[in-house]
Amino acid sequence: MLLENKFGLTRPRINVILLWAALIGFDTAAQLLFKFAAQGLDYPEVSWRWLHMIAQSGTFWLAALCLTLTFPIWMLILRRSQLNLAFPATALTYVGVIGGSQLVFGESINAVQYAGIVLIVVGVALLRRSNR
Repeated sequence: MLLENKFGLTRPRINVILLWAALIGFDTAAQLLFKFAAQGLDYPEVSWRWLHMIAQSGTFWLAALCLTLTFPIWMLILRRSQLNLAFPATALTYVGVIGGSQLVFGESINAVQYAGIVLIVVGVALLRRSNR
């Protein structure tokens, strides 16, 4: 029998929640770091010099590491979840990226983006609820 904590969460469920937090966190961090790295580069051109600049960017490699870490986490999530529920939930990364872009880069969020965030969160919640 699985023991529940005072919030009604079992150990396997807590593990899945932590995996999702890690996936969304690393994916969001990767996108924000890629943006930061891109801002430090000259105007994009298809040339060896430009590719060399990317290869010398520590921020680019940190972003690539964050993105690479999402792969094993995603595989663990897929072992425990249905694909038809898990894949749409990855859209929660959009929420993290929009929020992070405001916090880190000072980008503005307009009413349409706020509505999109609400729709994403409600949509993921509805998919989860329909599975119960």
